[in-house]
Amino acid sequence: MKTLLRILLVAVIFVLGISVGMVLGAEYHTLLPAISTPTIVPETPTREATITPASTPATLKDAFGIVWEAWGVLQEDFYGNLPSPREAAYDAVRGIVSSLGDPFTNFFTPEEAKQFTEDMSGHFEGIGAVVRQAKGGGILVVKPFKDSPAWKAGIRRGDVIIAVDGKDITHLSLEEAIMLVRGPAGSKVTLTIVRKVGEKPLDVEVVRSRIEIPTVESKMLPNDIAYLRLTSFTENSPKLVRDDLKSLLKRHPKGLVFDLRGNGGGYLDAGITIGSEFIKSGDILIERFKDGREKHYKAESGGIALDIPLVVLVDGGTASASEIVAGAIQDHKRGILVGEKTFGKGSVQSLEQLSDGSELKVTIAHWFTPGGRAIHGKGLMPDIVVKMTTEDEKAGKDPQLDRAVEYLLTGK
Repeated sequence: MKTLLRILLVAVIFVLGISVGMVLGAEYHTLLPAISTPTIVPETPTREATITPASTPATLKDAFGIVWEAWGVLQEDFYGNLPSPREAAYDAVRGIVSSLGDPFTNFFTPEEAKQFTEDMSGHFEGIGAVVRQAKGGGILVVKPFKDSPAWKAGIRRGDVIIAVDGKDITHLSLEEAIMLVRGPAGSKVTLTIVRKVGEKPLDVEVVRSRIEIPTVESKMLPNDIAYLRLTSFTENSPKLVRDDLKSLLKRHPKGLVFDLRGNGGGYLDAGITIGSEFIKSGDILIERFKDGREKHYKAESGGIALDIPLVVLVDGGTASASEIVAGAIQDHKRGILVGEKTFGKGSVQSLEQLSDGSELKVTIAHWFTPGGRAIHGKGLMPDIVVKMTTEDEKAGKDPQLDRAVEYLLTGK
C-alpha cells in the first residue's frame, strides 16, 4: 500500500530557494518543516469515490494501450533521439497532471521530491525572495528579503522573472520555474526580469546563498503597541509564537499587531494551534471534500491572547494557513484585518510517494472560514484596505502598520 501523507497548507507562495511556501511556501513555501515530522493530521481521505464506471482499471488499461502503440511507432520510425523510458513515463504523467488545470496538483521526479523534502527542513539555498505565479506566465516577485542575494542584485517587489539563464520560463508551472532559479550557495544565475509593462527586459546576475529566515519577530512599538510577525507556519511556530506572546503580554500592551503579510502558509496543525491563541472556542476552519464530507477544526483550549485588542496585517502574499487564521479571527470578530486582499489559496494537497521515489501532490479538498466563506480563488478582503507601494518600501514607510496602530489607539 502506498503511503499517503497529508501535506497541509502547502502554499503557492515560494521562496526561491525553498519551495512551497513561502518562504519556497513556500508554498510554496512554502517555510515548511521536514515532511517526515509527525505533524500530519492522522485521518486520510477515502479514495474509492475517485473510481467511476468510466475509469475502471480495465477501461484505463485499454485506453492507455494507445500510448504503447505510439511509443512503438516512435521507436521504429522517429528520426532523432527519443527520451529514456523513464523520462517518457514522467512526461506522460506531467501531461495528465497539466490537463487537470490545477496549479497545486503537481508531479515530482525522485530528484525533485528529494529537494521538496529538503526545502521543508527550514534551510534554503537560493536567491531569497517570496514569489508567486505571474499573470501571463513567469515568476512575480512578491517580496525580496532584505540583504538577500535577490535584494543585493537589485531585484524588487513587482519584478517579473521571465527567463532563467536565457531559458524562457513563462510556459512553465511555478514549481518548474523555481527549480531553475534555485541552486547551491555560491553558484550564479542570470534572471531576465520585466519591471514595467512595455519596458525592455533586464538581465540580472544573482549569486545564490544559504537563506536563513527567522520565523517569528516581535517587539514593542511606540504608544505601548505590541508587534508580532510570523513568516510561516512551521513545526516550531506554535511554540515560538506562544513564547513571544508571553514576553509581549508581560509589557501590558494596549493592543497587538499580528503581521501575516507575505506568509505563504505551512502546516495545518500549526495554524490551528496559533489561531487558538486568539480564539477561545468554535471553528478555526472547515474542510470540505469532493464527496460532500466536512471536517471541522475547533479552537484548542488554553489561548493566552484571547482578549487583547487585535489587528492582523495581510496582503497579496498572505496565503493558505495565514488565510485560515486571518479568516477565523475576522469571522469570530476577534480582530480586524488591515492591508490588501489576500492570495486566495484554500485547497488541501496530499502527497503520495510512488514506487520509484517520485511523488504526486494532489488537491483533495478546499477550506472554508468558520462562517462558511470560501478562501480558494477568492481570498479575504481586509476590513480596512491600505495599499503598500514600491515607493513606500523604497522610502522605508509602512502605511499598513501605521494604520493598524492608529486603529488600536483610536478604535477607528
